[in-house]
Amino acid sequence: MASRAFRRLKGVRFLGGIDYVLVRSPNGSRARYSRYEHSVGVACLAALHADLRDLSPEDRRLSCAAALLHDIGHAPLSHSLEPVFIEHFGLGHHRATEEIIYGRVAIGREISSLIREHGVDADRLVALIGGKDDRFDGFFAGPINFDTIEGILRTHSYARNSVATPDPQAVVRASVRRAGDVDRQLVDAFWGFKHLVYTQLINAELGVLADAACQQSMRDNIVSFTRDDYFTDEAAAFRKMPGLRELLVRRDFGAEAANRLGRSIAFRRRSFFIDEDTDFFSRQDRDRYKQSKTGQILKIRDDRRPKTTNLNRDLFDEDAIST
Repeated sequence: MASRAFRRLKGVRFLGGIDYVLVRSPNGSRARYSRYEHSVGVACLAALHADLRDLSPEDRRLSCAAALLHDIGHAPLSHSLEPVFIEHFGLGHHRATEEIIYGRVAIGREISSLIREHGVDADRLVALIGGKDDRFDGFFAGPINFDTIEGILRTHSYARNSVATPDPQAVVRASVRRAGDVDRQLVDAFWGFKHLVYTQLINAELGVLADAACQQSMRDNIVSFTRDDYFTDEAAAFRKMPGLRELLVRRDFGAEAANRLGRSIAFRRRSFFIDEDTDFFSRQDRDRYKQSKTGQILKIRDDRRPKTTNLNRDLFDEDAIST
């Protein structure tokens, strides 16, 4: 956590472009959430799970390291800019995470050295973060995972509604325990919150416009960017995209962004639902907690008001970029 690479996450807002749009002072504070805070929260859930399962010191170290480092490869503005970094530099957060953990980039050498020093296997770490390892009750690879539990419930705190946000630790305990209907109802409710967050925030019109505005600004200023900019923070990125931050924090952002973009925006809407035919207590979470992905178009109308329409086909591949 004291490393330069991890401290960089303090300068990467948790929700990317929409974070600047949603609320000027979220949660009664002048500070917005960052990927740093989220990563610490995920590590706390991994530590709780290690206690509940009485993991060996080796497994505890591996799980907590993976939790802390799962977002280490996020770009400035996170998923809002990642598609452009992929287009021009072939670099997304999965590859960037590997480069940092293996010390292939300068900012990652300190972390790579620490991993070796404390006996954490880098290959196992990368596999766990990448969802290729089902150990630890599927909390890294399954739909009910540390990252999603912490991230979705943190994101829900941005929404303006009267529904109380569940305690992330309670969701982890219920998912591990699965002792009765109370546990089932809590984990099911969490999955419902994920649908709510995507519907009201991430895939809502402001969320789509925020991502599109960020991506257009980077493309317009791409000559100023290099591959190394992926490993900087948002203050540095904004200096290379004049006017973007000012646009994102405008009170009339929606109308102004629609006016500047002036085109139809393709995006993927994700919906989350529960297959009640799969028993919660059988722990077949991939079969019970499902999602669908629908290609849609956000059309900017003549009056510069956005309107969303469905598509008959999915415009996107199946490699979802998750929160």
